[in-house]
Amino acid sequence: MAERILIMGLNWIGDAVMSMPAIQACRHENPDAHIGILVKPYLKPFWEMHAAPDRILTLDSMGGAIREIRDYGFEKAFILPNSFRSALIPMLAGVQQRIGFRGDHRRLMLTDVVPVAGGHQSNEYFPIVAPKSVDLVKELPELNVPDEAFQTLERKFPNLERYVVLMPGAARGASKMWPLGHFEQLSRMLLDQTDLRLVFAGGSGDAPACEELAEKLGGRTESVAGRTSLKEWAALLKNAKLAVANDSGGMHLAGAVGTPVVGIYGLTDPEKTGPLARKFRVIQNSTIKSRDIARNSDEAVKTLESITPEQVMRSAAELMV
Repeated sequence: MAERILIMGLNWIGDAVMSMPAIQACRHENPDAHIGILVKPYLKPFWEMHAAPDRILTLDSMGGAIREIRDYGFEKAFILPNSFRSALIPMLAGVQQRIGFRGDHRRLMLTDVVPVAGGHQSNEYFPIVAPKSVDLVKELPELNVPDEAFQTLERKFPNLERYVVLMPGAARGASKMWPLGHFEQLSRMLLDQTDLRLVFAGGSGDAPACEELAEKLGGRTESVAGRTSLKEWAALLKNAKLAVANDSGGMHLAGAVGTPVVGIYGLTDPEKTGPLARKFRVIQNSTIKSRDIARNSDEAVKTLESITPEQVMRSAAELMV
């Protein structure tokens, strides 16, 4: 009988994308295993676009997840998050081998503790899920967007062709958000210097800012923020000539579908969380680089304000050649 491996998945789109190289290597190392991944419900469509998992479990409730894991008989759990709960669930479900990082008072819930690898965040997950591949060249993330997502996107937005996607939002708030006025100036440059359409995208929380930009700019612009499913968002990015985004899940999603991307960084460290993309540029005007930035850091806001629309436009033009 094939070994049954459970991956405790990460909770944010950006982190999920950065875990994909290790999970792809896990599949290569365990070609005959049955691999399941436990994620929050909104990430189920994301993992449906990835080839590695055989089964996607959703964390609708802790008790329900424990029952499903126990009933399925997973023998090994790779625990990617650092949280207490992510180690507790497979332990209570009776998974015999539980592998993850030390931390959050959970050492006794793990059977195997692995060190945190250096370098890009994506490197950290290899010792947990694919230890034989730690020293190998890493594959880039790869999502397979289904045809139906392109079809529903086209039905919703029939005028989307030859376009750039701009994503002014970021889950971490002001400390990761390039000023909206700068996005507006960049948009005017793109409209003046190219014949491309501009599409403003993101989640429902980004919709007011995206709609404001589209209303101000008119003409060849449209906001789809909060009006696409996750798969449609991926399809939108897949068909784009370029994506411009803050350090955000949208930026990582663009890279995962193979779209050239410009990532705008304040104080966060692109050496740790930069886009995993074939073609990308990172714009940053700071020598301070950290993974731990407060949501409302005045210094981060000032650093982002210092990045000019002209800087971003130059990088955008390079990627669109």
